[in-house]
Amino acid sequence: MRQSAAVASKDRRAAERIATSLRGKIFPGAVDCVITDFTKMGARLRFEGPLPDGDTLVMVVWSSGVAFEATVRWRRTAEIGLAFASSRDLRRPAPPHLIEAQTLWMKRRPRVGRRALISSPVILQDRNRTPRRIASPR
Repeated sequence: MRQSAAVASKDRRAAERIATSLRGKIFPGAVDCVITDFTKMGARLRFEGPLPDGDTLVMVVWSSGVAFEATVRWRRTAEIGLAFASSRDLRRPAPPHLIEAQTLWMKRRPRVGRRALISSPVILQDRNRTPRRIASPR
């Protein structure tokens, strides 16, 4: 009995693929992409525009801020397959080659400091009551 190419390639994988639709960026250049599937060893990325150049890239999962240093394994029309070499959390100090990615990721949304949060009125909801506004402690 003959196996299909999809089944045969699945059997060769060292880790199970997880289908995703995560937003990502490729550095250098901050090129937007969609991470269409992901494993602990690599990922498949889809691009709207031209594919990024180079054989080694940094992929950042934009929602989590985890950067993966990776090698390009294959290229197709609008997709790239990556093999991960290492990963780093961009919330921690980054080496010089990840500064561009870290700086852009840190600016992704405004930060609200603890003091600003405490000084603002907060709305609390109780299941048995209507919402009420609590004055900030002074």
